[in-house]
Amino acid sequence: MSEDGTFRASTTPIAASLADFTEKLIARRGVEQANVLFGGQIGPATQALSTRTNSIRVGDLAPDFSLPTAEARTWNLAGYLGEGKFSSLVLVFYRGSWCGYCNIYLRALVAILPALSDANAALIAVSPEAAPASVENVSAGPAFPVLTDHGGKVAEQFGLTFEMNDAAKQVLESSGFEINKRNADGRWTLPVPGTFVIDRFGRIAYAHVDADYRNRPEPQEIVAICQSLRP
Repeated sequence: MSEDGTFRASTTPIAASLADFTEKLIARRGVEQANVLFGGQIGPATQALSTRTNSIRVGDLAPDFSLPTAEARTWNLAGYLGEGKFSSLVLVFYRGSWCGYCNIYLRALVAILPALSDANAALIAVSPEAAPASVENVSAGPAFPVLTDHGGKVAEQFGLTFEMNDAAKQVLESSGFEINKRNADGRWTLPVPGTFVIDRFGRIAYAHVDADYRNRPEPQEIVAICQSLRP
């Protein structure tokens, strides 16, 4: 596995792949620097979530939003649901193509696209990056829409935005990861990784939000939810 989380699709649980990536990151950076990096993101994200009153929960109506795609088109949630083509929609907020954990997770989602298709479900991803890497760059499979969330405004609607602390920023900057230059708004604002399944009526049927960005839901759990929503 490379530093950016490159790996081949397999039957390995996502938790095991992410744990393996964490071990390699600690070995590469050292325990002290790794702990600064982890704590400087997880701590502020946890605090942000704990003070929010607008976090989206199962049963809530998903906030409507419009965002540009990587191809400079506009994607709108209400319009998409109004087409009635799918029984459910998997909406994934990810930090950016610089995040190895996000890359591992996106590739795992690409691997389940056939199963999602069988469940009549669609998949989109949302990132604050100014020009998110196309999904073709993180997978060998078909693409799904990648949307640019300028300023993290949509992530804020879902109650996910936070800013990492200065120590974590310095660790990333020293490694060439200047997130403020990658993000569309020039800030260090990130979303807490969130995965939502929205049913055809626009309600949240499943929500996985974890301030510890090293944790992501198992893709097969998402498939099972989507299968249950197919009429």
